[in-house]
Amino acid sequence: MTAAAPMVLDPATLTVAFILLSAVLGTLLIFSWTLNRKLKALACWGIAFWLIATGIGWANLGKGPPSYWVLLLANALGILSYGALYVGCRIFNGRRVILLHGGIGAAVWICAFPFIYDSQGYRLILASLVTGMYSALSAWELGRHAAHTLASQRVAVVLLSGLAVFNLFRGLLGVSLTSVPWIDTFARRWSSEMALFLVVVGPTLAFMFLFMAKERLKLEYKQAALVDDLTGIPNRRAFLQAASRLLNRLNGQPASCLLFDLDNFKAINDRHGHAAGDRILSVFARTLSDHLPKGTFGRFGGEEFAAILPIGAQDAAILAEKIRHAFADAGGTALGKTDEVTVSIGCATIPRAQAEDLLRHADQALYRAKESGRNLVVVA
Repeated sequence: MTAAAPMVLDPATLTVAFILLSAVLGTLLIFSWTLNRKLKALACWGIAFWLIATGIGWANLGKGPPSYWVLLLANALGILSYGALYVGCRIFNGRRVILLHGGIGAAVWICAFPFIYDSQGYRLILASLVTGMYSALSAWELGRHAAHTLASQRVAVVLLSGLAVFNLFRGLLGVSLTSVPWIDTFARRWSSEMALFLVVVGPTLAFMFLFMAKERLKLEYKQAALVDDLTGIPNRRAFLQAASRLLNRLNGQPASCLLFDLDNFKAINDRHGHAAGDRILSVFARTLSDHLPKGTFGRFGGEEFAAILPIGAQDAAILAEKIRHAFADAGGTALGKTDEVTVSIGCATIPRAQAEDLLRHADQALYRAKESGRNLVVVA
């Protein structure tokens, strides 16, 4: 029985596979962007995959050793792809983007190339260090400046960090004078092992970008379903969910509900128009945001707002009076002092209560405030 021949990785086949995969993935990312133009990062990442496919193909699929101009421009495209990767990460996080950030590495390569053309080691060092830095910056951007924590984003950070280590390691090998086989494998301009590594990492990274976009859209839709469009504060559904969680954490301790109703709101709309009414609603939402902890209040519907807080009856009444006075000042300013803008508030404090019980008692107190002349705080 003869021993099986060892498996040999064909560099040309792996190179073609990497180029085709990168082109397909780049097209997929750009196509995904065309379906939702808000996700501009997908277009940037798609361009990055096309740039690396073009650069690698140009440098490695020609006949004979690549010429001066091929090495210059093909590697510039490869470095530019890493720059596009970094720019895409900044766009995804909603951060300010300067396209120059993505082109600095390619500019450095073009300027330095005439001086390092004769040395493969120096070319390897420069290209690897620049691409390694871009990979590290991309990982830092997604990990440090993420607006929301996404599961797929964590995986992308790990992949980009691994890509940074890989490229920086290759750069360090460029100064090595040894002839150890595994060092030569990674220190060469291109090798089967390097192609295989990129064939695995490239598609995985592309699919993580797609998953990130999907998670971002899902999060945005979820937030849209829980946020009042006009005022930007939680809507009735989100408020009730947050209130239930809060009351469950209190373990029977007293909680207070404040129920707000803007006085004579229909008259404001009739006299000043619906734009003025919308402005008053936004002013009151800002007043609540200035006085109440995040997640404890929301717009209940129309001109009615509510809050549930882990405080006693006396503190609730004091807080309600502060909000009433603050809104009278802010609302009057918004209408140019032409009309008095006030709010009636009903307060209820109950231990071991459900949100529905608190709201019902606060609504009764609010009704008495309205019946007693408005612009009052009434405690149930």
